[in-house]
Amino acid sequence: MEELAPRIPTDIEIAQAQEKLGFRFSTEYIAFIKSGYDLGDALLEALEIVDPPSYADIFEVLESAREFYDLPTELLPICEDNSDYYCLNSYGEVVFWSHNGVTNEKWANVSEWRGQMIAESEE
Repeated sequence: MEELAPRIPTDIEIAQAQEKLGFRFSTEYIAFIKSGYDLGDALLEALEIVDPPSYADIFEVLESAREFYDLPTELLPICEDNSDYYCLNSYGEVVFWSHNGVTNEKWANVSEWRGQMIAESEE
């Protein structure tokens, strides 16, 4: 059975998600959302902001990450990988946050992060 592509949210849904999450999305992240959360053939799946959400619900993951793993409030998870998170920060950078502690992995923006995720899946 083929997996359905995520529904692309409208501009209104994107604005509502920003308000509900208390986080302003970077232009690169908005473009990524509008691409259908395209990570190519990467094994990771991006978290979705649509309502009703899929199992990759950004709202539920954010709540869980903060409650159980002490994810800092200045980070917004955009992708989960076994209770580790790729997150946006307020500068539009993507940072890797591990439930085991802080890491130094960081990408300048969503486009750079997406490119690396796709490249790694092609190796």
